[in-house]
Amino acid sequence: MAKTKVAEKKVVVPAVKTTKEFKIGSKTIIVSNEDLICTGLLFVLVFIVHSIRTNFAGIPFERDEGIYSYFGKLVLEGKVPYKDFYEVKFPGLFYFFAMIVGLFGDTVQGMHTGFMWVNILSMVFLYFAARNLFSPVAGVITAATFAFVSLTPNLSGFTVQAEHGVAFFISMGLLFYSLARSKGKLMYYMLMGLAMGCAFMVKTTGVFLALWGGFLVITDFWFTKPRVWKQFWKQMFAYAVGGFSIIILMFLIIASKGSFNEMIYWTIEHAKQYASSMPYEEGVKYFKYTRDAIIQNHKFFWYHSLLAVILCLLRPINIKYKILGVTLLGFSFMTIVPGYFFYGHYWIQTVPGLALVAGLAFYSVMAIIKDTLNFKKPIIKWVYLGIFGALTFSHVSTLKSYYYHPNYERILRAVYGNNPFPESMEIANYINSHSKPEDNIVLIGSEPQIYFYTKKKSPSRHAYFTSIVNNVKDHKEWQREFARDTEKAKPKFVIFFNHPLSLLVQANVDKYVFEWANKFITENYRIVGLVDMIEGQQSVYVYNEQINTYKPISQNLIYIYERNPSPPKP
Repeated sequence: MAKTKVAEKKVVVPAVKTTKEFKIGSKTIIVSNEDLICTGLLFVLVFIVHSIRTNFAGIPFERDEGIYSYFGKLVLEGKVPYKDFYEVKFPGLFYFFAMIVGLFGDTVQGMHTGFMWVNILSMVFLYFAARNLFSPVAGVITAATFAFVSLTPNLSGFTVQAEHGVAFFISMGLLFYSLARSKGKLMYYMLMGLAMGCAFMVKTTGVFLALWGGFLVITDFWFTKPRVWKQFWKQMFAYAVGGFSIIILMFLIIASKGSFNEMIYWTIEHAKQYASSMPYEEGVKYFKYTRDAIIQNHKFFWYHSLLAVILCLLRPINIKYKILGVTLLGFSFMTIVPGYFFYGHYWIQTVPGLALVAGLAFYSVMAIIKDTLNFKKPIIKWVYLGIFGALTFSHVSTLKSYYYHPNYERILRAVYGNNPFPESMEIANYINSHSKPEDNIVLIGSEPQIYFYTKKKSPSRHAYFTSIVNNVKDHKEWQREFARDTEKAKPKFVIFFNHPLSLLVQANVDKYVFEWANKFITENYRIVGLVDMIEGQQSVYVYNEQINTYKPISQNLIYIYERNPSPPKP
């Protein structure tokens, strides 16, 4: 009997569906599960950053935050940059702060809220930049790195410093670069140039990232086969048009206000004197100090990003990614070098690059595992993200007191030492409760944030007192101009900061302004308040009759003088 052959039945295992379809009108959009999960994690990050940054909504300004916010308000009131007020930076700084003041209000809470959204948008831009360049998981890692490194206390992460604006535009530029690279449209090259040009206009050191953008367009072309020269020149032209358009626009605005020559003086001629004032040896010491202070509690994020440099040297990584990672870190670092000051807030400009390179580190590890170890299961990327998330959670837990229960005075002392920043807000509160809106004040000291707190005007364009006690050729003339402006304004209050960190008097400068101030105050004012800044202790505030019996402990004193009442008319 012949055997009957029974055919084997194949069991078909249905493939795991890795995408989802969404219908918007007549269009069907296909989104991967990875995209959906990572977009959800981005929303979680936004919620976390919002919940943290709202805790800093009332923290007092340091002097740069105060002067920039004050300038932003002056712009909205129609004052002319470089004539009615000045800075050594290009006009994008003034208009950026004017935008924040206009949108969120001229209060400390309003400015912090505005910059909270600046930081959140920067994080979102970076997420999509890394997602387009690498993968959605890389986007989450990039966004998380930016979120927490940009909050570093010694990097002035809780502030409204101008560098947050630079980081915002750099992040936007990186997003447009990722779109230009994936889609090849000239519009994105132009928008990338526009964003980098804005970074340059907010702070001059943004020029390094603007140059990096052009450099990357060149290297992308060079390592693309076949090379299409016509397309390359179009891309370079579009990038240049975007960058120069915002620069030309800013310059035309200043020219229309009749202060173009003044802008050139302050941003180029005067800026040269400022940039050359720090000796190289001192700069190196300060670099080491700030580097260690900034990295101290955020080592995981920094080391993870810098791992990408090592991984970029390994074979499986595309040459374009190697160039992107190494040069982005290099050009980002250059933003903190000019002048050798290396102030903590300068480092904010490096964070977008550091964050994007964190995404590249993930991408590189995945490429090595896939190509070298021949392990292609997708679970590994989620394991990586889980480990990264666990270390991030550990970081937040370690610093939860700083993130969720910040002690403003303790933070300001830890970051800025014995600078009178908490005291400035208390003094402003006193002024506000003892003055009318039309009353003027003047500061003998570099605490211009008080002008912003009190919504009062400096009687002189020299709102930043340090500029007239700086060893530059015009400082003698500026001191006399400051004195004339103050005498004419007859301010109700004079606040004198007998504090070296506030006066910032440089060696070999004219002392006329102090001789004038002593005579002017003695003849026209009476003391109504005294702040004794005792090292290592809370400052003591003494008012009115209590001053007569109080014996100061510290040499760092702040005097509040009120103008003598005018004698009655006969």
